Amino acid sequence: MTNQEAWKLYEKYLSAWNTTSIEQRLKIATETLSENIEYQTVRHDLCTGRAQVIEDMATFHERFPGGHFEIGGVSSHHNVALLTWVIIQADGKEFARGGDQITVDRNGKISKITTFAPSARDPN
Repeated sequence: MTNQEAWKLYEKYLSAWNTTSIEQRLKIATETLSENIEYQTVRHDLCTGRAQVIEDMATFHERFPGGHFEIGGVSSHHNVALLTWVIIQADGKEFARGGDQITVDRNGKISKITTFAPSARDPN
């Protein structure tokens, strides 16, 4: 997978996070995420299936009405990519930057996402 391919897939995936339409969210999630995706975030232990991802998309809109995600950077090799996400609030101001590591299966869908919260400059 090239950086361009990873960016394009992730951009489509983030469009599911950015839409307020539940129908669009489900459609894009089906197109970009494997049915048995492994999903792990700071808030969630490893879970399997699209349901938790889709639920988190709805929670994002409750917490950041009018907000959206943008891509801040990409680095990929083989079938794995590390991407930076940026939360932009409704007023256009950046709220946070974090990262996702994605693994892509043979069908071109994301089969695993590990989300990292914004990094700390000093771990103390």
